[in-house]
Amino acid sequence: MLGDTLSMSHLVKHRHSAETGYARGGETRARIVLTALKLFGERGFEGASTRDIARAAGVNPPALQYYFDSKEGVYLACVDHILVLLWEYLSGVVGEAERLLEGGANDAALIEAYCAIQHQIAEFMCTAPATSDWRLFLARQQAGMGLEAGFELIQQRFNKRMSAVTSAIVGRLLGRPPGDDETLIRATALGGQLAVFQVTRRSVLAALNWDSIDAARLAKLKRIVREQTIALLQSMVVTRDSVRRASKKEPSSLSRGRAQRRGVG
Repeated sequence: MLGDTLSMSHLVKHRHSAETGYARGGETRARIVLTALKLFGERGFEGASTRDIARAAGVNPPALQYYFDSKEGVYLACVDHILVLLWEYLSGVVGEAERLLEGGANDAALIEAYCAIQHQIAEFMCTAPATSDWRLFLARQQAGMGLEAGFELIQQRFNKRMSAVTSAIVGRLLGRPPGDDETLIRATALGGQLAVFQVTRRSVLAALNWDSIDAARLAKLKRIVREQTIALLQSMVVTRDSVRRASKKEPSSLSRGRAQRRGVG
């Protein structure tokens, strides 16, 4: 399955296996990608050589060129693999949130949609296969220590759509445009509740005196994040409605002027 999901066809030359002596096996390709994810995470892009990746994956170095064309191709295939699996977890809840936004759903439905996205992100972080091997890879990438092309791939295929959905929900609840600075800051901060458990997991586990995140601890994490998220989003609704009520009650400057000329106020 992993080999089938890796779809970086633009990075691979379509040679016939008889021309090179390599079998075009999805299993071999997937093994190289999973090995590279681990080594790139531990050593960075510059520190992990193609020879090291090939040796750890149990293939000859020319196999990497055959499957991926270059070291950059291997790296981008790693990014692609993560994105494919990530969307397997999130496409349903993100799509539902988009439909609710388009349909003008009420505040309660939007809050629940936001919590559903967070729930799936937590599931992905803690239960998706081999995510422990990805943690350093993603941390390096998010810290700007990975390839720029990797950042662009994540930006185009994940960040833009996810940010559009979460900022649209927050903006709707705030009564502000989705691209407004306050909207984006609040949406980013809400997302950071879970991101810290992925990017700085060692520090978080140490602070909690946990050795891992098992099913019971994951349930506790999801419950607390959900409670905090609902409280914050509901507070935005209260503030938005308060501002709207105040603006309706406050007479315009023209109305005040007319009232004063009539001796009122």
